Amino acid sequence: MKRDIEPLSARDIASRLNLPLDGDDTTVSGVAPFPPDEAAVLCFAGGPPDGPVAPLPEGCVVIATSDRQQHLRAAGAAVIVSANPKFDFCRLFDMIGDRHEPGISPTAHIGPGVIVAPTALVGPGCVLEGDISVGDGTRLGANVVLRNQVTIGRNVSIRNGSVIGENAFSFGTSNTDHAKAEMIRFPCFGGVVIEDGVEIGNNCVISRGAFRDTVLGEGAMINDLAHLGNEVRVGARSTVTAHCDISSRVTIGTGCWIGQSAAIRQGLSVGDGATVGMGAVVTNDVSARTVVMGVPARFKRDV
Repeated sequence: MKRDIEPLSARDIASRLNLPLDGDDTTVSGVAPFPPDEAAVLCFAGGPPDGPVAPLPEGCVVIATSDRQQHLRAAGAAVIVSANPKFDFCRLFDMIGDRHEPGISPTAHIGPGVIVAPTALVGPGCVLEGDISVGDGTRLGANVVLRNQVTIGRNVSIRNGSVIGENAFSFGTSNTDHAKAEMIRFPCFGGVVIEDGVEIGNNCVISRGAFRDTVLGEGAMINDLAHLGNEVRVGARSTVTAHCDISSRVTIGTGCWIGQSAAIRQGLSVGDGATVGMGAVVTNDVSARTVVMGVPARFKRDV
């Protein structure tokens, strides 16, 4: 399955990536998954080698590890040698991909006092109201809502429909019997701090802190439809995948992985480098560099 791209030579690709090229300086006009079934395409081959490769169509360029190099050359491909092929494939298209012009869409609503850096992009239908600051190179998709107190660093990406900075889902009640109680929403005084290089997916909800800020550390990744409650802290380079529910006051360390549809109870801590399996319900603290899975989540192994 070939997808067309602007033609690129193997030498140009290798030069952009600062990686060695083994083979002819062929020109590719498309990309495809490995192994390709059409000529003149670029692809990447990750994972451990699995022996000889069947002959490939003419003019293919493969970004691959050195332990695959010999088999790929024998199959007729030019090889760009990489320690991390998928990463370098992504890096290439990050370099040459479409660059949206910075600016504020005429259909966005920007409240008084909002600060938007001149190199930032604010998409159509966005609403920015309150003590809001958007840093250089940051991109807001369509219909993003930033309310109350939100500070966003540089080169952050927030995709369509996400709502950040609304008050937490917390209430004072007049009676322990909820069927009879009057309920008043808790006043929030904190904000949301999003550090440099964070990625937030489509339709995420991130609440402001009740007293302390909700904080997303540098390079954190939040996938689509995730919910982060008030005063949550996500460490640098941690990933929260789709449909996760991270309840209030949870602390997630650096370099963690929270699997799809996991839920973490209020006030818990997930240690640095820990993994929470998909669908897990976390009811106790998770130690650093461990894997927990299941309902309720239980220790499975060390990382």
